[in-house]
Amino acid sequence: MHTSDHPARRSTAATLVITALFVLTQLYSAIPLIGPVSTDLGRNATFALSTSFSLCYALGFLIWGPIADHYGRRTCLLIGMALLTVATLSCAVPTSLGALAVARCIQGITAASFAPIALAYLSDSTPPTWRGTAIGAMSTAFLVAGIFGQVTAQAITERWGWHWVFGASALVLFICAAIAVLMRDRTTRTPYSSLIDQFTRVGALLTTPTILLLCSAHITLLLVFVAMYTALGPHLVSLGYSPSDVLILRLVGLPGMFAALAVGKLSQRFSTIILARAGFLLGVVGLILEACMHTSTIGIGAASLVCVTGVAIAVATMITLFGQVAAPNRATGMAINGLVLFLGASIGPLLGAAGLSFSALLLVLAALYCCAALSLTVVAKLL
Repeated sequence: MHTSDHPARRSTAATLVITALFVLTQLYSAIPLIGPVSTDLGRNATFALSTSFSLCYALGFLIWGPIADHYGRRTCLLIGMALLTVATLSCAVPTSLGALAVARCIQGITAASFAPIALAYLSDSTPPTWRGTAIGAMSTAFLVAGIFGQVTAQAITERWGWHWVFGASALVLFICAAIAVLMRDRTTRTPYSSLIDQFTRVGALLTTPTILLLCSAHITLLLVFVAMYTALGPHLVSLGYSPSDVLILRLVGLPGMFAALAVGKLSQRFSTIILARAGFLLGVVGLILEACMHTSTIGIGAASLVCVTGVAIAVATMITLFGQVAAPNRATGMAINGLVLFLGASIGPLLGAAGLSFSALLLVLAALYCCAALSLTVVAKLL
């Protein structure tokens, strides 16, 4: 049943989930594009393609969250999507790395508009009976984009060239934005008296013990995920496996990402905090098993699947927790959630390439997830 307080329809949620996949694809598509773009433009394109986007994407969360809480979800999401479409198209035309870096910076800032607003919209406007499923589906899209973005970007580049990756993305994002026009926002919302109050609220939230504890746990999520997969490739190569074998083992974890879809049903039986803690601890089990079986491809594959399943459950439930603690400023809470999550993702490659042996690294990562679970135990006492 749709009311003024819960106007979202399942079709709207499905559109947002599909859009999430293509928005996050802009982050991960840089990985296979670095080689072709570097060759085409004459210098290493890592900063222009990847770093510039990632930094602006993370910082952009803090801009869009407060704006959405003040002006409303639908209006800000549509403006952000329109700007992102134009920015994505602009990435297809640069003929120098400097111009590409500027275009990717703008794309990163505009791409950051989607996640906090869409997640806040789902938290606010979906009926409670299927809210957990909707958030779980979006969490799945965020994770699947890590593989989907790389595969599609590589396929398009090999057939038509890297420029068409951004051209095709712009077209898809335009279609998603056109469909999103039909979404309905809540008719009852209480914004603060000024936009400055909303930005002040970011600082206020960041000083609350509960948010700080959630952040300390949340930053480990993609940090561990990215670090593990960063180290996995070189480790398998050192064991004599071919690039195709490495790709297959990376794909083994893909089914585990869909565990986020089960969070909605599980939340009807268990509290969100219990599910979040269980996700981190399942990740610990997977990492320890992977460390113990680091010379067996079957063992690595099975253990990585366990780990990714835990990550998927933790991502979906942590998003819900940030929304609950930050209410009624859910977009601001989602902005902090996104900032912390992707700061962790930026640190992950550095830790994965720090020079530790693969098994030692996995044990360090398992310890980080244990600390995260401990933080959530303290959060449970504060809620």
